[in-house]
Amino acid sequence: MSVLRARSCSSAFQVALLGLLVPLMSALPGAAQSSAEPAQPSPQPQAAGSQPPSVPSIATTVDEVSLDLVVRTKSGKPILDLKPSDLTITDNGSPVKLTDLHLVQGTTESDHLVTLVFDRLDPGPAKAARDLAAKLLKVIPDQGYHFAVLQMNGRLRLLQAWTTDRETVMKAVAGATSTVTNSAAQGSVSELLPAEKQLIATTQDDSLSTDFADRARARLLLSALEESQRILEDQHTYPALSALLALSRSERTITGRKFVIYFAQGLYADTDARDAVKSIVGQANRAGVTICAIDTNTMNQQVGDKMMGAMAMAGPTGPGGAMAAANSLGASGYGRGQSGPPIGQVMDAAQNMSSFEFDSMDEVKSPLINLASGTGGIYIRAGASLKKPLQQFQQSLTEYYEAAYVPGIKDYNGAFRPIEIHPLRKGIVVQSRAGYFAVPPDDGSGIRPFEVPLLSILAQPKLPTGIAFRTGVLDLGQTPDGNTGVLAVQVPLSQVQVHEDANTHLSTVHLSIVAQIRNEKGALVQRFSEDVPRHEAPDMLRLPENQFITMQRHFSAGPGTYTLETAVMDSMGNKTGAERSTFTIAATPHGPSLSDIALVRQIEPIHAETASFDPMRYMNGRIVPELNDELPEGTKDLSVFFLVHSLPAASGQPQLTMQIVRNGQSLGKMPLELSKTDGMGALPYLGTISGHVFPPGSYKIEATLTQDGQTATSTASFTVEGSIAAQSAPAETAFSATTGSAETASERAADEHLVTSAAEANSAFIIASSKDPVPPPTPNQVHTIVEAARQRALAWSDALPNFFCIEVTDHSVDPSGEGDWHHKDTAIQLMRYVDRQESRTTLELNGQKSNLEATDLDFAHSIGEFGGMFRLVFDPSAKAQFTWKESDVLDGQPVQVFAFDVALANSEFSLAGLNAQQIPVAFHGLVYLDTATHSIRRITITADDIPEKLGVRATSISVDYTWVAINGHDFLMPTRGAVSLREGKREAVLNEFEFRNYRRFGAQVRILSTAESKGISTNN
Repeated sequence: MSVLRARSCSSAFQVALLGLLVPLMSALPGAAQSSAEPAQPSPQPQAAGSQPPSVPSIATTVDEVSLDLVVRTKSGKPILDLKPSDLTITDNGSPVKLTDLHLVQGTTESDHLVTLVFDRLDPGPAKAARDLAAKLLKVIPDQGYHFAVLQMNGRLRLLQAWTTDRETVMKAVAGATSTVTNSAAQGSVSELLPAEKQLIATTQDDSLSTDFADRARARLLLSALEESQRILEDQHTYPALSALLALSRSERTITGRKFVIYFAQGLYADTDARDAVKSIVGQANRAGVTICAIDTNTMNQQVGDKMMGAMAMAGPTGPGGAMAAANSLGASGYGRGQSGPPIGQVMDAAQNMSSFEFDSMDEVKSPLINLASGTGGIYIRAGASLKKPLQQFQQSLTEYYEAAYVPGIKDYNGAFRPIEIHPLRKGIVVQSRAGYFAVPPDDGSGIRPFEVPLLSILAQPKLPTGIAFRTGVLDLGQTPDGNTGVLAVQVPLSQVQVHEDANTHLSTVHLSIVAQIRNEKGALVQRFSEDVPRHEAPDMLRLPENQFITMQRHFSAGPGTYTLETAVMDSMGNKTGAERSTFTIAATPHGPSLSDIALVRQIEPIHAETASFDPMRYMNGRIVPELNDELPEGTKDLSVFFLVHSLPAASGQPQLTMQIVRNGQSLGKMPLELSKTDGMGALPYLGTISGHVFPPGSYKIEATLTQDGQTATSTASFTVEGSIAAQSAPAETAFSATTGSAETASERAADEHLVTSAAEANSAFIIASSKDPVPPPTPNQVHTIVEAARQRALAWSDALPNFFCIEVTDHSVDPSGEGDWHHKDTAIQLMRYVDRQESRTTLELNGQKSNLEATDLDFAHSIGEFGGMFRLVFDPSAKAQFTWKESDVLDGQPVQVFAFDVALANSEFSLAGLNAQQIPVAFHGLVYLDTATHSIRRITITADDIPEKLGVRATSISVDYTWVAINGHDFLMPTRGAVSLREGKREAVLNEFEFRNYRRFGAQVRILSTAESKGISTNN
């Protein structure tokens, strides 16, 4: 390997398989950075009536945009005689002239790709997804389609690679929709599934017996798995969105029609997620990928309209009517009219609904609708009539038009260019894509929109200096993934503008980073980028460990000298900075060797679900290097990290030593404990240098590896700031004054004594390998985290705006108590939150209009998600005892999990029997705390020691909280949860609920009189 190369798509997954054998590596797909790939030319359109050409559905070049159109009447009948004069098309608001328009009709022998992606699903939605998948497969033509099945379960996992065997596909679908999501058959997320192992074998098989197209498709899937893992590790978006973005980016190199069918249980979007959805739409359209979104929740599509109507009329009881809600679940009955926890106080409300406001329709729409409509796909909701959407789906495969035009782009600025199609022919409906990003033609590596202005900056001869930042490259030597380097870019928060949101009490920064590596000839060989929206509680931004935003990537490199070009942009402060630097990758030595030594800035916890091949990974943490070689005065403990490359297993056990040198004088040399090695690969070493305070001076750390008579060394240098001279010098000049006045002999002697005593004190430094690089928080840290969460939890409901939403509850029963669930009821309610009081009105029960009060429903329903549960646990009177349990990841974000217990004497948690008698019980549970924002992301409550006379053996409730954008602000809102009961000897009850369509009340819109309404209609 002589140059920095473009890794094959399979490399990271290949090392994942090796990772089962090598201590350094994890068995997950690597976050490999695929470098530039050859650009694909755009073939010319074919004549009408021919089989679909092997071109993306929308392809942008310097001169032309091509897209497909599905045209039908309003009743759904296909239009087969469309002419250019029947349409007006605008690109970014400017009319364009079609250069081609032709009909594609009938089935095809071409290889088109259909990727089925399943998000995590609850039992009810999982069954709906399985049924919908079977119906979709039936309407897809028998010839010309390959199918793959993936599941987002901890990471993007491959259950079935490309196949034309639909029976095999449905078996994989059954596995993806299994209610046992963590079954032994699937194994740990750190293990490769059988389909993934076979995928690796296919990409590695260069024999003539392996079809070239099969290998190309396999590499496509491998690339998607790698890309998804990398995006997921960035922890800046929902896991499912990372999968869709990765699939869109990876499929850009494959020609033909490409469909991604995404099965989800709703999708909640804060402002960052909405930006991610828009990015997915643009990337999918550029790659010719059509996304069909399947919402597996059973809420009817018409409920949104009913909700608005009920809102305007203040519900079925009339304007200003009292919408009674369950004030105490214990008093009114819980579960199936028997028992349950009164979690939260709900008051009767008589609200005047004469004023309300809505976000724009684009803001209100489900992100799933935007994904589908924006890419020319269809959106299907479980429970709605399927005849029309299935017909439309089939038509989009077999009867559609291909159109082309010249967009006249003058500035490839990365902005989104909307495409609007206005039918001039009466009575027709056109289905197409929403637009694309104005990204310049590239080398095939897939430029992302936010990269465009940064790449423009790097093309300038004089680089801006508005933001100061640091970069560094570590040469880690040979690993199973190749000769590996690690790039780190660190931007101080002091250089970035912080936005304070008084509505949500959050601080936000938004930074974009692009880094390019060029070889000695100036050719681009690698590009890395990250768009970082970061939300923190204001006090969290001031913590030392949060003073930098870091982008960290690893890459394969051959020996040579490279140029690193880096640009950063502060979106809120409208500032940029850029720099160029060089680095060298050394040739791989033949004997034992050591990688570069990295000083450790911090160690980020890594959960198993985001583990991958990362050469900076050590046990349960990822090393973040310190790029500043000037450490502050008072530095105490210091950790170092490097890789040990020993000789093969037949050789002797390697010996490792480390020496610390200050101002040219050795403070000691000591042997280091090195784990046994079988020579199978690089061994990571993390050592902590402990002792007294490092006295100011210049330091060098030198590690030496000896094996079979051969020796290798590696060094790292740094200085410790301070008032004492940093270097040894003759006595008469070592401590001379800088003010011009002479220093007395006694003062010089005192300084010399201080230096000597400090050096002697630190000559007994202890260097030890870290057994637990990310230890659990100390008792003081636990107290700090819990108290911060307590303050936010108790103030949370007071900070919420007045809003309303839809609550959907699915009621299921398991008579045997062995997991054999039977769906019984679905209730849809309008939930209002006004002046810190919540109330509910039933809109539908099992698909039929209903005005039952919540207390009249014959199954468990949830009250108290908007503050009641928080108060049960965090109110000081509960005296809850918290114990740290683990670090975890929820919705792609790191959280700290705490267990809690509340004793009976302090409990406000009550159960009630048939006689409505309330009986308080002790309870325990878990809280998942987002330490960046002090927010509760999930809470569970389980009753303890339930009295036998209640007839309830067990009861528990769990609620998830997600950031939801309402009127341009991100609020933490409950999104889904479940209430479970076990009654009698065996019967179990499960009630899954979900909150949707959050909208805010306001005073900007008023209900019009009949005359005013008619007047507006006439004017329009």
